[in-house]
Amino acid sequence: MEQAFNNPATNILGAGVTESDLASAIRYSGYPLQTEIANSLRSNFTVQDEWGYIDRDTRELRTIDIFAQRTLYDIYGEQPRVRPILNLLIECKQSDLPYIFLLSPTQPWLREFPIVAGLAQDEIQVTTNDSASTWNFSPIQLLGLESHRFLHDPIYCYTLSKCVRKGKDLELSGSESYNNLILPIIKALLHFQIAEGPPKTAVYFDAHLALGISVLNAPMVGVRVMDNSNELVLLPWVRVVRHEYFENLERWKRSKHLVVDIVHKDFFQRYLEDHVSPFAKEFATLAIKHQQIFATGAGFASGMETNGWDNIEPRLRPRDMRANTTRAKIILQNILRLMTGRKPLG
Repeated sequence: MEQAFNNPATNILGAGVTESDLASAIRYSGYPLQTEIANSLRSNFTVQDEWGYIDRDTRELRTIDIFAQRTLYDIYGEQPRVRPILNLLIECKQSDLPYIFLLSPTQPWLREFPIVAGLAQDEIQVTTNDSASTWNFSPIQLLGLESHRFLHDPIYCYTLSKCVRKGKDLELSGSESYNNLILPIIKALLHFQIAEGPPKTAVYFDAHLALGISVLNAPMVGVRVMDNSNELVLLPWVRVVRHEYFENLERWKRSKHLVVDIVHKDFFQRYLEDHVSPFAKEFATLAIKHQQIFATGAGFASGMETNGWDNIEPRLRPRDMRANTTRAKIILQNILRLMTGRKPLG
């Protein structure tokens, strides 16, 4: 083993500890993988190793392996009211034995994915000119990004496990994989969302597009359950969805889907360049285009009653006095119609 030029003679390995044993312990720990992934991000991201967060259950300080941030606007140009930023919260795991993913035959509707933290409201309220109704959208919905390929390219999964040795045989672990791989990222994401909440007096906002990612240096095996057999397939990227219930939220917000992308280490750069980056760039362009709406949490789109949710983004504009006046007229007309026994408009 090499020694630094100023290493004291007493700083040596003890009896029974070999350099080979030490190297093996380090390799299996996962720390080299964490360092490798962090170093690969430094050219395009600001990277914080061992990023701290508060565990929502124990209220203890814990850490996640890597926190990476990249601004998606010109920091030297005119500052928009909403500044888009990409954030990656990453855990790294290493194993010789495979991780197993029971694949879903369908893709769920994920209203809360990806998380956008830092705005005054989690949802944007939209009014229109042909109805007194209002519509609430997540930022991703409002910008029409639900159809983006980043949300549809991966295979989805609700259940995962890890192979462990039992003598000469392999068996699947219980909740260990969820507790070690998924839960820390979910807790870190929820902490990040709270921590980035702006003050009530804020005029400028950061729109943090936050992704939770597990990078594995391990075989990743998907399982498709067939009628009479199971089909196994090696996969470089799986999107794991967990349903959670939040009792302290408003009734219609209590049920949430939280998402973690599981990515093989040798697919990680391609995942970033071909999938995450195009999505983040489109989000940034549209967030800056509609910065006034995102900053105020309120927008206007014509023809919502007629055209519904189809292609809202091109119809978006900030809510102005004319829109408010039109809405007030509709409400007044409905009051008069109800008083005369007629059906309200919209």
